[in-house]
Amino acid sequence: MKLLISVILFLSVYVSMAQNLTIKSDDVKIEFLADMQKTDGTIGGFEASINFDTDDLSNSSIKGAVDTQTLNTGNKKRDKHLKSDDFFDAEKYPKITFESESINKTEQGFEMQGTLSLAGETHTETINFTFSDGTFKAHLELSAAKYKLGMFGKKKPEKTMVHITMTIPVE
Repeated sequence: MKLLISVILFLSVYVSMAQNLTIKSDDVKIEFLADMQKTDGTIGGFEASINFDTDDLSNSSIKGAVDTQTLNTGNKKRDKHLKSDDFFDAEKYPKITFESESINKTEQGFEMQGTLSLAGETHTETINFTFSDGTFKAHLELSAAKYKLGMFGKKKPEKTMVHITMTIPVE
């Protein structure tokens, strides 16, 4: 009987632990739309460590990065300029990183707060997301001015919004 109780306790602890999920890298899609000039595009090179359990969000965490060299707006000249030290300074800052500090349930899904580091600037951001059928779908709005990106660093933050959508399948 003691053995049975020990096994049940061990399994209950294991089941309640956040799951370390594996990303299906080839299927990840990260897109952006910058309001300022109606510039849209994609960014890749996504890497992440995802520990997520909908029943135990306090032990869940997400840490990820994208490669600034993969920035693609469909215009090589613009991409080169965006990767220059005028904007993302991709040579000096090859990654844009995010690390969660908290994840909470909302009526629409989940809200994650954490630190985003981009081009030498680090700020707290909120990412809203859903998780269904092994896929995270997330949305983030950030201000290019807040991160001092190029000429937009001198404008009012509300006039420099960038909308980012992410589809991240996991197994």
